Amino acid sequence: MRARCVRALQRYATWGLVSVAAFMLFGGLPWLVWKGPYVLDSKYIDIETVGDGTGSAALVTGLRTALVACVAALGAGIALFYTARNYRLTRRGQVTERFTKALERLGSDEIYVRIGGILALEQIVQDAPDQATDAAHVLGHFIRHRAPAADPAAPTADEAGSRVGKPQAPDADVQAALTALTRHESRTHVDPREILDLRGLCLAGARLNSADLTGAVLDGTDLTGSEMNQAKLTGARLNEAILSGARLMLANLNGSRLNDADLSGAGLNKADLSGAQLDRADLTGAGLNDADLSGAGLVNAKLAGAGLNRANLSGSRLNGADLSGAGLNKADLSGAQLDGADLTGAGLDGADLSGTGLGGA
Repeated sequence: MRARCVRALQRYATWGLVSVAAFMLFGGLPWLVWKGPYVLDSKYIDIETVGDGTGSAALVTGLRTALVACVAALGAGIALFYTARNYRLTRRGQVTERFTKALERLGSDEIYVRIGGILALEQIVQDAPDQATDAAHVLGHFIRHRAPAADPAAPTADEAGSRVGKPQAPDADVQAALTALTRHESRTHVDPREILDLRGLCLAGARLNSADLTGAVLDGTDLTGSEMNQAKLTGARLNEAILSGARLMLANLNGSRLNDADLSGAGLNKADLSGAQLDRADLTGAGLNDADLSGAGLVNAKLAGAGLNRANLSGSRLNGADLSGAGLNKADLSGAQLDGADLTGAGLDGADLSGTGLGGA
């Protein structure tokens, strides 16, 4: 009842405003044009001489002309406002229609139709950036629905000798959705509250070079052999993720969490891992040359045979870490915590060990 009363009051108020506007337009404005000059400039106008072509007549005519011009300008402004409003409504309707058609394509049984739907969503985001959050939401659900769940125990195709177990690459439509979802130009328009959640999926062999995965949730995700060079993974969660053999050169993993992650054989040369958490992570044989690991947590991490030449490990926590056979030549280990660390056979030529309690090398 209350809602109906409110709607009725709003309707009556709207009609009242329309009526007042109509009265002013058809009644008030003619009166203002005809009588306005005598009211606005009465002290300068001699009513008795207005019809004699004197200065008073010219003044009245000029004021009326000015009032008519002002009214015309006001009308043009109102017309322009409604034209712009109608344009926005029409454009919004067109975007909504395009969005609906793209969603219909995503549900197709044909892979090329699904890819077309993904490309259509990308185009919509380019034309209407305010739709980026909705597009990201849809694409995230699409990937979670289409990609298989991660199975750490499944063998890779190379290990099995045939295409069994882990796929070598995501299906074409999943890859297209990943590319669209992580494109930097699109992510900049996505609401920060729309978290990129791809945890627990098998995305082995994914191509994510230069992808924007800032703050992404990838816990337990299988990214075996993926290409993520120059990817932005600042603050991302990759706990227990599988990144063995992945390529992450020049990637930004600042402040990311990779506890218990498998990074064996991964290429992380020149990557930024400053402040990252890598406790118990497996980095056996990983390439970390020239990488920035300053302040990183590597407690009980496996770094046997890893390449850490010229790496910045200043202030890092390497308690109980296995660094046997690792290459640490010219590495900066100043202030690092190495209690219980195994440095058997590690190359430490020119390494800075100041503040570690191990002395120079």
